[in-house]
Amino acid sequence: MTFLPELTKEEMNRMLTEERVGRIGLNDDPQPYVVPTDFAFEGGTIYVHTPDRGLKARLARLNPNVCFEVDRYNETVTDFRSIIIRGRMTEVSDPAERKKAMQLLGRKALGLDYASFHGSQNNQGMPPITIFKIEIRDMTGVRSPSNGH
Repeated sequence: MTFLPELTKEEMNRMLTEERVGRIGLNDDPQPYVVPTDFAFEGGTIYVHTPDRGLKARLARLNPNVCFEVDRYNETVTDFRSIIIRGRMTEVSDPAERKKAMQLLGRKALGLDYASFHGSQNNQGMPPITIFKIEIRDMTGVRSPSNGH
């Protein structure tokens, strides 16, 4: 049996800082619900946002145990890296942490102050946004053998 080389914690943290999109797996009995999402990573925590009444928010509130996956690969998938995270996804209710998360998401996704767009829950024409954080329980990562060479 061939095992893929593991990523170090530093390599996984760097990848979480650099990558923009991950896939979140939520429990939607009887089968999982997996959806791509933009995210921000800081201090060992992953932040995501979603419309307050969306399916992602509803499922996270029903069962906060989630799986989160991030990957990077070349066109031929001969050079790749992948991280699998398991943890708990909870709503961010503290206003200071919420503002920080929105700023992190905005800087990563748009280069803008995201809080200026979603800071008010009453923006006309926009659904209320909920910020969730994933507290990492365990994290593993692998890469292609010989870095794809």
